[in-house]
Amino acid sequence: MIIKIKSRKRQSFKQLLEYITNKEKSYLRDIEKQSFIITHNLKGKTIKQWVEQFKINETYRKIKRTDSVYLTHEILSWHGDDAKNMTPNKMEAMTREYIELRNPNGMYIAVPHFDKDHYHVHICASGIEYRTGKSLRLTKTNLHKLKKGIQDYQIEKFPELSKSVVQHGKKEKNLMTDVEYQIKQRTGRMTDKEQVIVILNDCYTKATSKDNFFENLEGCGLKPYIRGGKISGIIFSERKFRIKRLGFTDERLQELEKYFNRYKELNKLRTKSNEKIISRNR
Repeated sequence: MIIKIKSRKRQSFKQLLEYITNKEKSYLRDIEKQSFIITHNLKGKTIKQWVEQFKINETYRKIKRTDSVYLTHEILSWHGDDAKNMTPNKMEAMTREYIELRNPNGMYIAVPHFDKDHYHVHICASGIEYRTGKSLRLTKTNLHKLKKGIQDYQIEKFPELSKSVVQHGKKEKNLMTDVEYQIKQRTGRMTDKEQVIVILNDCYTKATSKDNFFENLEGCGLKPYIRGGKISGIIFSERKFRIKRLGFTDERLQELEKYFNRYKELNKLRTKSNEKIISRNR
């Protein structure tokens, strides 16, 4: 199972709920319109009622900032090859377990979508717990535990979904925004950001130094831009991308300098060794 969590810093409850409850996407047509809606710590059956409750819960927020996360759009998805072994009941069971592992004190609405070649569940989750005001934010450690926990549950309860087992523990980053994710789901094409990441990784692998890394990028048509006196990102298709947000931190780029320095030292040693051999032969 793949998990994506996208934060929203504006109260767009209505927009997200209208999207995830779209009947054209959430009914499995070939099995007599099977579907489900999970409402956790919420009452009522209409979007209007749910939005009102989300907003009332916001009045309990203890710390209010301009960049507060008001809700998250969370997506659980399974491999397309497992569609033949998947049922709405299995998806519902795994979604309910996910909510319990995520934080049962939150407010959630979850709806499955069957409009793609792989089944997935969309979840609208509150940014804070139900009537406590505490943040529902996940640390990296807790996110890893969540991913591992729900996967262990899937393996135990539904071992037939073998294609949907993924390796957790590697460095993972959810680099796509909601908009980019939806574009990819709709078109099946790589987003600009994904294309940039592929080029960055290729240039990084081939680079012999930090400067050479940026030279390689320019050779591939990615023009660096400067901010604060240093290279901050690159330009692709007239869009700017911060390299740190693409996984290329200062520490990672520094590794290239370390490699380059070691490479120069080895070359010096080889040169000295060759000079000694030549001297002896004379």
